[in-house]
Amino acid sequence: MADEWEDAKLRHPVGSKTHGVVRIRRPFGVFIELDGSPEVIGFLDIASYNPDPPALDLPEVGAKVSAEVAFHDEQKRQIRVRVGEPFWNGS
Repeated sequence: MADEWEDAKLRHPVGSKTHGVVRIRRPFGVFIELDGSPEVIGFLDIASYNPDPPALDLPEVGAKVSAEVAFHDEQKRQIRVRVGEPFWNGS
């Protein structure tokens, strides 16, 4: 798993655009199977979901998502992503 995690970080560097499919949906966020790295979980939390145009709810299971890599969560071994501008930018 360590090699898969290191490979996923190289494939999805912080600040890059990535794509995937929602596999699990929860009230707090969605878990995404990222293109090219199905063995590593992508995670989009509700606070990082700010699409343009605005949406009322998180994407459904099976939906395709285009996002920006926000950071690599070393402890959970997740690629954390966001859609749109961060909420703290005031947009």
